[in-house]
Amino acid sequence: MSSGAGAESTTSVDASRDSVEPRLRADNELSAAELVEVLNHCAGLAASAAHRMMTVASLIHDERAMDYAQRRAEVHSGELDSLEAFDALSAQVAAGEDPYEQFGPDGLEQAIAEVGATLAVTPAEAKDLIMAGDALRYRLSFTGHALACGRIDKRRFLIALKRTDLITDADEMQTVDAHLAEAIFARAPMSTARFTAMVDAIVAAWAPDALRRRKERVNADRNVSITPDRFTPGQSRISGTLPDADAAEFNARLSAMAAAVHPGDPRTLPMRRADALKALARGEVALTCRCADCDAAAAEPDTTAGQELDETRGDTDTLADAPAVDAIVAEPHEPAASSSPPHAPRATFHIVVNLSTLIGLDDDPAFLDRHGIIDADTARRLLAEARRTYIQPTPADPDAPPGPAANSSVTRYTPSRKLQALVRAGELCCTFPGCNAPVWQIDLDHTDPFDHTDPRRGGRTEARNLKPLCRFHHRIKTFTSWQDHQDEFLTAWFTTPTGHMFVGNAYNGRDLFNRLAPGRPPDHPARDTLNQLRTNDFRRQQRAEKRWNDANPPPF
Repeated sequence: MSSGAGAESTTSVDASRDSVEPRLRADNELSAAELVEVLNHCAGLAASAAHRMMTVASLIHDERAMDYAQRRAEVHSGELDSLEAFDALSAQVAAGEDPYEQFGPDGLEQAIAEVGATLAVTPAEAKDLIMAGDALRYRLSFTGHALACGRIDKRRFLIALKRTDLITDADEMQTVDAHLAEAIFARAPMSTARFTAMVDAIVAAWAPDALRRRKERVNADRNVSITPDRFTPGQSRISGTLPDADAAEFNARLSAMAAAVHPGDPRTLPMRRADALKALARGEVALTCRCADCDAAAAEPDTTAGQELDETRGDTDTLADAPAVDAIVAEPHEPAASSSPPHAPRATFHIVVNLSTLIGLDDDPAFLDRHGIIDADTARRLLAEARRTYIQPTPADPDAPPGPAANSSVTRYTPSRKLQALVRAGELCCTFPGCNAPVWQIDLDHTDPFDHTDPRRGGRTEARNLKPLCRFHHRIKTFTSWQDHQDEFLTAWFTTPTGHMFVGNAYNGRDLFNRLAPGRPPDHPARDTLNQLRTNDFRRQQRAEKRWNDANPPPF
């Protein structure tokens, strides 16, 4: 570059060539492993940004509330100088008038408008953001710290916020917050279904009155509404709010009716469930099958069909009003082709509860599949007429190879019903990281693949080698390069094709029902040795304490 006439000519040098700073590469230049790291980093940044946004929204509310209070104080101090003035103010409030109407919108309303305009969100969304920020600062401060650190995301923090909303005692709230934050930092990230169950379990343990208030609220809030669809002409939408137990019963009834038809029925499962709802509205207890055989049978005249229907009408109505609750999955029975309505199919849903809770020795919560934790009274009511399965893990030597004299069940591919119930009760949902598929509706996967040619070579069918996986993730694990492993504590580890490792069941049914956790047998040599060492140490301390007391008698 020339600097003028007669000046020495110099050449510019690209300083970036000799720079020691790493060059920022575009995302399309990164490997799959690097992209996973970027994704994880962005998730942490999003959580931290959500924490700051909620905090800032709450601080804006603080400032607007202070401005509003100051403006009111400039006009009136708030003190009343006579009983007559107090009576006049009370009468004004009783008449529905706002004594502060002259001051305009209060601090919260002003903050809602400001936050809503800044973020281009509705007033309801802005209010939720402000209230979440207030809870983050004053009610769930430890859990909010987990959000700031990226241990949880905004969605999970809002789950914790809603599940603790009915805790009114400040000391209880502080205790729940501390235990929740401790559980979050002590465990790997988990799916929302597992996180919700963990929050509910902590609330049930440290603030049981909140569960009672929640039960009263959801019972008072139940409703069903039917409205025209705003986007699809000729279609309407049904929405409702029910307590978990009632919703599970209703859902199980629809599923049972939809599954009771023949395989040749041309309707999809969602269509059959919708038709089952229409059948219930008409007072029918079963769904009419539309396969070719049933259509042909319905076309034939049958003079006895009406008489048979009248004779069985009373029994079917009774079954519809009092559906049964099963503890295990019943084998499906294929209905016979008939044009007359059969009896109501048996509705099945699953509840896991401690036996001590069932017989009234304690009030520990139970787990309702697909819906989460329910209180002890609701579980007892649902299980009053249920078909029950009593399960208890039996200690076994995991190193004992299966042989001719071994239990033949471990060399059989299909688990027994008892084993299926044990494995499913120990989990809350699909064990794949982040999946919420209900545990009683999915597959059981052999972690160490079952050897169909020689079952004695490995892949034993036992609790330590089985875990629930939904069909989608079961196929991902089987046909791709994903790897999985279960340790001695039944923790499910998954390794991605890029080498990243994740825990799938950071919180599970064994945390809710600790008797389901695997343990060594009482007579295991390792346990005997450690128990003897503990006993010897305790006796040694007792002897030392006795010698000291004898040598140092009290001065009285």
